[in-house]
Amino acid sequence: MTEIRNGQDVSDATPAVWTRPLAPRTARPAASQPTVVIEARPETITARLRALWRYRGFYGFLFKEITMRKARGTLLGFWWLILRPLIPAVGFMFTFAYVAPLNTGHDIPYPVFFLSGFIPWRLFQGTLTLLPRSLIWTRGIMQRTYFPRLLVPLAGFGPILIEFAMLCVMFAIVAGVSAWNGDARSLRFGWETLWLLPCLIGALMFAMSFGMVMSVVALFFRDVVFSVRYFAQMFMLLTPVLYPVTFVPEPYRWVLYVLNPMAQVVTVSRWALTGRGQFEPLFVAISFGMILVAFVLSVTFFLRAEAYLGDQL
Repeated sequence: MTEIRNGQDVSDATPAVWTRPLAPRTARPAASQPTVVIEARPETITARLRALWRYRGFYGFLFKEITMRKARGTLLGFWWLILRPLIPAVGFMFTFAYVAPLNTGHDIPYPVFFLSGFIPWRLFQGTLTLLPRSLIWTRGIMQRTYFPRLLVPLAGFGPILIEFAMLCVMFAIVAGVSAWNGDARSLRFGWETLWLLPCLIGALMFAMSFGMVMSVVALFFRDVVFSVRYFAQMFMLLTPVLYPVTFVPEPYRWVLYVLNPMAQVVTVSRWALTGRGQFEPLFVAISFGMILVAFVLSVTFFLRAEAYLGDQL
């Protein structure tokens, strides 16, 4: 159909589109635009300690991983964890009971005297020498997933519990043989035996105090892993494990008690199992107070250093 308008054919013309001009937009004042800044809330030490409970299911995995890592790559495998504490214990007992007999000053055989103090000491020494390696052993796990890093040193004493169990079995056998030979007075069980548990906990806490600090330092200086073992061996000579505390001259005995909390731990443990030795309440309070302070300071140090561990993993 053809449309004629003003004498012209406009049927194929494109119709014009009429639009209303838009009103110009007025920009809002800068002050009326809110600025939202998202920042991470600073995590307190209390919140990090609460996170340990939330990740408690991961503790068993780390416990097993560190324990198997200790036995992995050895000739004897898992049997090495069983024989490792028994070999030095048998060597010390044979040397100071038969080769070079040592007078303990008490009416108990030397094997019973030695093991009653060696059990808490081995718990301390084994934990102290193992924890510096714990972060290095679990480096691959920490690179792949997140969990509170404090779980690593807390799970690092897994292999030591196996050694502790083996020493307890050895002590029971030695005490049974002594009773069979007519020396039934080797052990004394009473209310003082309850002090054995605080001694074991104190030895473990004191070892973890140094071990947590050394585990962080070992990420920066790898020779710490090897030097801690020599330090533990020298420290054993300053602790009445092989000898009674009466061997230390009286003027210097207070220095041993005050500066070495493990001396009091070993002495009280021996007193709790055999009834021999000394129990000084003042020195016990000082030693366990030092252990508690050292443990709190080391946990605080580890939590503050946790933010810098990622650069060294």
